[in-house]
Amino acid sequence: MTKKGRKTKDKLKDLDIEKEIKIADEKSEEKPTKKAKKEVGLKDEEIETNGKRKVIYIEIDDEVSSVYNKIKNVTSKEIYVVAPKRSTIFQSIVNLKILRRKAKEENKKISFITNDKKGTHLAKQAGIDVFDKIGHEGKPVLFSTDNVDEKLRITPLRATVNSIDDDAPTRVSERKVSISEILKKGKKTALNLSHLSPRKKKVNNRPKFVLVAPNRHALIGLISVSVIILLMVIYIALPGATIFLTPTASVLEKSVNITLADYQQNRSELETQPQHLIASYPIDVTVERSITHYATGKRLSELGSNASGTITIINTSENLWPLVAQTRFQTSEGIVFRISAAMSIPPATSAGPGKADAYVLADTVDSYGGIVGELGNIEPTRFFLPGLKESSQSKLYAESYAPMTGGITDFVSYISEEDVLAAESRLKDELIKGALEELRTAVDDKGTLVDNAAVYTLLEGEGAVRTGEPYTNVPSDLSGREISEFEVSGTVYVSGVYYEHDNMLQILKDELLLKKSPQKELLRVNEDSTSYRIFEWDDARGKIKLTANIKGIEQYTIDPEKENGVRLLQNIKDHIVGREREDAKVYIQNLPEINKVEIDSWPAWSPTIPNIPDNIDFEIRPAVTLQ
Repeated sequence: MTKKGRKTKDKLKDLDIEKEIKIADEKSEEKPTKKAKKEVGLKDEEIETNGKRKVIYIEIDDEVSSVYNKIKNVTSKEIYVVAPKRSTIFQSIVNLKILRRKAKEENKKISFITNDKKGTHLAKQAGIDVFDKIGHEGKPVLFSTDNVDEKLRITPLRATVNSIDDDAPTRVSERKVSISEILKKGKKTALNLSHLSPRKKKVNNRPKFVLVAPNRHALIGLISVSVIILLMVIYIALPGATIFLTPTASVLEKSVNITLADYQQNRSELETQPQHLIASYPIDVTVERSITHYATGKRLSELGSNASGTITIINTSENLWPLVAQTRFQTSEGIVFRISAAMSIPPATSAGPGKADAYVLADTVDSYGGIVGELGNIEPTRFFLPGLKESSQSKLYAESYAPMTGGITDFVSYISEEDVLAAESRLKDELIKGALEELRTAVDDKGTLVDNAAVYTLLEGEGAVRTGEPYTNVPSDLSGREISEFEVSGTVYVSGVYYEHDNMLQILKDELLLKKSPQKELLRVNEDSTSYRIFEWDDARGKIKLTANIKGIEQYTIDPEKENGVRLLQNIKDHIVGREREDAKVYIQNLPEINKVEIDSWPAWSPTIPNIPDNIDFEIRPAVTLQ
């Protein structure tokens, strides 16, 4: 016998042995039914003599319908129902009456075997016999509540239908043979037979199975079908999508009326901690400032000189044109020349325009305030009269036919009247501006000295800081001095009030939270956006009433661990499963809770959302910060 034939024979023997073992095991599984019947007082010989009697067992949580189904499936007319203590069927007498009526409709009589006192009482009221065990004569024994012998009471058994039939399986008296013993015995027998019957051994060596080469076309078809099925599974099960959601965020603004009460005047009221009332404290400082101002006046020194020369004044009008002394003639570059004496320009005639020559001297500074000096030494040019109207400037003008000469640049600076007035105005502005800075510094110092943990804020705004009239110390003899710069000083009195910053901020935050929508969360409070407007200042009572404003950012709550978030995400899944990716994006984008949506699909070429909801994941991104 070949090695391959021997293996085939051993496999057939193993199959026959396993079949015999399975039959033996099935017979042995009937043993618990006999054991369950003996636990309620039935003996083996009683089972044989009372074959028409049926006993069923119910679970502790079986309802009336379950018990009725078990009774209906039994063919016997007399049925004993074994029920454990605290069974659900004993919770109401209605259950028992229904069961009794249904059994009667099936032409069957039921009796209970139980140790449950409540169940016994209700069953008797419903007209059902109750017993606590099976007697020695094969008949049920009436339940006795006075019996304390636990051996006579029924222990709740696992509910299963157990029929006491005449053909109930009996225990096999022979010892079971294990698989290993059968295999050993079979091998030993085979070895003995090999010595006695060599011909049989030769016959047995013939192969019993013949391997046939598979059909090539069938194999290719099978592989193709398998690949198609695999691709379908991959297409349905593997695609996934991650949806990035940005919740909708909006600016939340709240205005609150708050009263600042002077701590000294309203101490008793402040100790009661009334709503929207916080303590304030007065503060005042005297500010001193001095500034340096530069002189802008300029005039020629003894070494400097102005340019001069002769111009021809031309009158194209038909009228005599008189000119006063010091009449200005200006070039296009802004250099001004003046005539020294009054004169009249003759009118134009048929021979031509009227003309007159005049001596002119350049001004020290040009029209822009710059020193002229040698800049006045100009070539022949045309002059216009800046004092005339623009329409008349074309009728009367002047021209020079020779260069202007004699201009030398050398000047000194001096304090003009305009410089003194500008210095006083600048000093007042510096005093008022410095007063506000000095008040802020003084408030910061108060917080450091009183309580390191407290942060105080100066009340600012229209009318919040009261400033007195600035006093300037400007010498009266400054004007005309030939100096390039000078210094002026002054003082101002300023007063205001300050309060604890955190107290007002907490009031505003609380009001902002009250205004927030229940479906949203407060993402951020913009403390820098705090502003206020004073609408009443009562000095007598020491109270300042103002309207304070604060802004925050709120966004829709999309939390996968909270009920609202779970409901929203599930709703999105239900609407986008299997849809085109762009259609799903449009749907999600139109939801009021969503500000922005992005969809990342796998594989990237997949145009649709997966058909399996579990393959759709969500990732929540923070809302865009709004100002």
